[in-house]
Amino acid sequence: MQWLQRALILLSAFAVCASGFGVAPDVLPALLIVTCLGMQAWHNARQVERVEQIRAGDEALHDAWHQISVRVDDVADEMTQLGQTVRALQQKLDEQEALLPGKLLLLQQGYEEAVKLLQQTVERQPTSVEAHWLLGEALVGMKRYAEALPHLHAGLVANEAHRLALVAQCEQALGHYAEAETYLLQLIAVRGETRQEDLVALGTVQSELAPSRAVATLSQALELNPFNSAARYQLIDLMMRTGAHEQAIELATEGLARNPADISCFVSRAEAYFRRGRSEDEKALLHDLMLAQAKNRKDYNIYRLRGALYQRQANRTDNAVEKQRALHQTLETYEDGLTNVPPKFHAHLLAAKSRVLLQLQRFDEAVKVAQRAVDHHANHVSNHLALALALLAARQWQAAVQAAERGMQWAGWGGRVWLAAITLFAHACAGKEPAAVHQKCMTLADDLKVNSRRFILSESWSTVCEVLKKAVSEAPDANRALVHDTIALLEQQITPEQYQHTWGNAPAAQH
Repeated sequence: MQWLQRALILLSAFAVCASGFGVAPDVLPALLIVTCLGMQAWHNARQVERVEQIRAGDEALHDAWHQISVRVDDVADEMTQLGQTVRALQQKLDEQEALLPGKLLLLQQGYEEAVKLLQQTVERQPTSVEAHWLLGEALVGMKRYAEALPHLHAGLVANEAHRLALVAQCEQALGHYAEAETYLLQLIAVRGETRQEDLVALGTVQSELAPSRAVATLSQALELNPFNSAARYQLIDLMMRTGAHEQAIELATEGLARNPADISCFVSRAEAYFRRGRSEDEKALLHDLMLAQAKNRKDYNIYRLRGALYQRQANRTDNAVEKQRALHQTLETYEDGLTNVPPKFHAHLLAAKSRVLLQLQRFDEAVKVAQRAVDHHANHVSNHLALALALLAARQWQAAVQAAERGMQWAGWGGRVWLAAITLFAHACAGKEPAAVHQKCMTLADDLKVNSRRFILSESWSTVCEVLKKAVSEAPDANRALVHDTIALLEQQITPEQYQHTWGNAPAAQH
């Protein structure tokens, strides 16, 4: 034991020193004990210190090991996340590789092939947001909006302006104006700025919901840029739709003051003059159309408005010579238009020309021209309506029914009323018993009953009406009564309820 040896050496040295100082020998054992105890205490203190040092070292080692363990866990987590990221990137690369052919077809506007390809991709990857979006884009390109909308919703990313704009466009095309407005407002919020084109799109949608909101929105767009023609045209159109013709004329005049070469403002002002319906405006109307035509002979609205004005003049006069002259001016105008406007507008002018030929009682020609309109553009109700009316006036009853049935799928409220009435007229004139068409009578009355809008008769109605009355003059009483009552219903001489009570359920023998 080293501490004991040290103690003995110290004690011997102390004893020698003590004898030199005259310390009694019997005191030496006590000194020895005290010295040993002191050395033992010193030794114990050293041992405690060493134990503390060892314990501190152990704790430091434990802390270091814990830190190493935590770091190892962190590294393992990072490796796991890195692996997941690598797998996600690989999946993304695989997805992009699968979508690349469809994207290329979209860029080339090969929508039909893109739809086929992307439908297969969606079937293989039903959770792919991008695949749904691209399929929706391709379907929109084909104007298959109802099919496109679910895929656009599935692929919508809320903070992407382009996607919000396309969803709004699709909703608008389907007549979902409230939904379209919601997405356009989100689009403006995402952009963080107010753009003119967004305001014009929003105003167009709002004009179907709340004209007052639309006026405010389009006015804001025009304030941002008074030279924004799109905003001005939309605002002028909205003013005309709400009957504010004076404001529409002022807006068009202001547009011409800013840009005298703005041909569409000439046409818009002429439209406002026409809708205001004052005879003193007709000279200014024709002058605006003349200026517009001198700069752009291809504008369909020039010929539509001029023809409508001549037709109005024909209907307004009781002088047979003036009426004939005005109707021939109308035909010349439409013929001029067919020579100049793009082919996509020919159907509209042909349908209008057919109605003028009806007024001139050139029924066979009216049928041929209306058939040309349908051949040009078969998915617009006005063309089918023109053909059905012409066939009715030409007393081709079965063909009139068929034309009306073909046009029904494209018809809105007014078109449905006209086509349903033509069907009833044709059946009655062909000798079909009224009891067989009572359901059609109910449908016609329901359409007129539930809608508060006034039904507008066409310019050629009086001619067709005379033909119908002559055609059933010798028909059975019930058929003649059905024709006369249906005419009275359209001319608002009897109510839908009265018509429905008479023709909705009662058998023909009672009429």
